[in-house]
Amino acid sequence: MAYQITALKGSGKEIIQKVMAAEESQLLIPPRLATQDFELTAPPKDDEKYIGLFSSGTTGIPKCIWNKYSNLKLNAKLSAKAFEVGSHHFLLMMAAPWHVAGFTWVLMAEHLDCEYLFITTMKGDHDLWIKTIQDAHPDYLFTVPAVLRTLYDENWFVENIAYGGYSIKYNEYEKLSPHCSTMYQGYGQTEAGGLISVHKRRSTVIPDVDENLCHGFPIEGTQIRCNGTVDSPSPIFLYSPTAVFRTEYNTNDLGFRDKEGRIYLTDRSEILQSLSAHELKTRVTKLS
Repeated sequence: MAYQITALKGSGKEIIQKVMAAEESQLLIPPRLATQDFELTAPPKDDEKYIGLFSSGTTGIPKCIWNKYSNLKLNAKLSAKAFEVGSHHFLLMMAAPWHVAGFTWVLMAEHLDCEYLFITTMKGDHDLWIKTIQDAHPDYLFTVPAVLRTLYDENWFVENIAYGGYSIKYNEYEKLSPHCSTMYQGYGQTEAGGLISVHKRRSTVIPDVDENLCHGFPIEGTQIRCNGTVDSPSPIFLYSPTAVFRTEYNTNDLGFRDKEGRIYLTDRSEILQSLSAHELKTRVTKLS
């Protein structure tokens, strides 16, 4: 199937609604990559509609990953269940619509046919973010830690906060807790088609020493295999019905599981491999 490069004009909601309405496969190129050289492959040659999304670069050089539109829609549907979002909720999203998290969050809202507002996050828009939260009074705020960190010292409250992309730091629980009742920390990946697992916690509960690394239980239909321990994290292998791979694959993330089966993400593999033996030992010792 031929593909089009999606014009990233208009609001995040408008961009993704254009993608949803298009008959051809769509490629979303993040603005920061638009003037750079990168290797690009065409989507698979079949009759299905594909969406090309770039990885954020957390696990290396950003690369385009083509996934079936039907997979992304399924992940959005499963995300709604994992985040406990219903059609009666009003959602506020602050993210980039050309990355898998923001993209599937919008698909989730569209699937539920619930009221939502999407703000494409741009550096320096802090005043817009805080004013929107204060004026909109959403039931859920979906965003990334980088945005949350600019808001800790402001006066606002949202009943439920869901965030992904990477973990917050342990000392941030104290800063985030006054702003919500419930937190959902999501673990996702572009190759997985979006969300992989979710950790839910009440803001009034004192966090465990390593709880910021906890990403909870796999979402419905997803299977995680990891033989690591606190002292020796190991690769996380994943099977997901929404992934670009039909079989289990290595996520290139490192972690371990607790006795209850929750997954803990200690760090991205590439980052860990770049650390010295002393630095790595220091990191995992903090989890003991």
